[in-house]
Amino acid sequence: MKLKKIDGLLTILLISFVCMLNNAYAQEAGKFLEWKIETSKQTFYPGEPVMLTLNIRNTGPHKEEVDFGQDGIGAFSIEICNSNNIVVFKGSKIPPRGGLSRVGDRVIPSGEIGQKSIVLNRWCSTLLPVGKYRVICYIDYRLRSEDQKQPGTIVVKAGPIHKIQLELDIQIIELDRPKFKEILEALAGFEIKPEAQIKGEWLAERDIAREMIALTDSNLAIPYQLQLLRTDPYTWFGPDAINSLVKSGTLEATTGLVQIIEDPNIHKKDMMPVFIDGVYRLREKGKAEIVNATEEFVAKHKRPQPVLSQPMD
Repeated sequence: MKLKKIDGLLTILLISFVCMLNNAYAQEAGKFLEWKIETSKQTFYPGEPVMLTLNIRNTGPHKEEVDFGQDGIGAFSIEICNSNNIVVFKGSKIPPRGGLSRVGDRVIPSGEIGQKSIVLNRWCSTLLPVGKYRVICYIDYRLRSEDQKQPGTIVVKAGPIHKIQLELDIQIIELDRPKFKEILEALAGFEIKPEAQIKGEWLAERDIAREMIALTDSNLAIPYQLQLLRTDPYTWFGPDAINSLVKSGTLEATTGLVQIIEDPNIHKKDMMPVFIDGVYRLREKGKAEIVNATEEFVAKHKRPQPVLSQPMD
């Protein structure tokens, strides 16, 4: 009887000790992560898409899972400062939007580096005067190791939010239209899968390229954004491309959207309201050439109600 009591006590002590170790690790987990932000180059043309890559090194003894939010972008806010430390663009947190299916977590094994890529232009425009700038990225994230299961339930309480600030320098240089077009052509080239490449790897690269095209600020990207919408009207980045076309406020963007809407060979029934709304948003720019070019269009296509898109211009 005494042995059973001793065994029971030892079991309780062992469980308590393990829990204590787990809690201690959870509290220290954030200290095992080393963060760095970088780009593939330092010079960019005005309006060029800038991909930011987070490198997160896990120096701890266990794997760690970093949670960036449900859609993978809700954890970020970014601002750009000029050489005088004056904020020239400030992009706040982006609320989740329906239909955007992304993985917001990154699992990083012990001793390895996990990466997360985001496109700067989702938060801040790069249509800037020539000069040097500092990009400041604010990240609010959680660690899965700090999640706590409620006793006697299947409910898991998320751990605390951690905050980190990362910075890097970029330079905007004089526009070279032919070279900028080469950049866009290279991004568009990811639509074709190389024969030797694994499909999963290709899809990941293609989606990054699509996102960069969709978020490009320059009007040079309009033909590529329209082609993206023609190629795959249901791409995750369709709304981004439409927002960019609307921000351009050009007749080229307007007539391109109208042609997509009226092309019977493009299967886009579920996306039609979003396309139509884009044309109406372009009309709201008040430019006579756009209004005149779409009078017949609005007579045939009523604006969706409620308005589907939130202007980002």
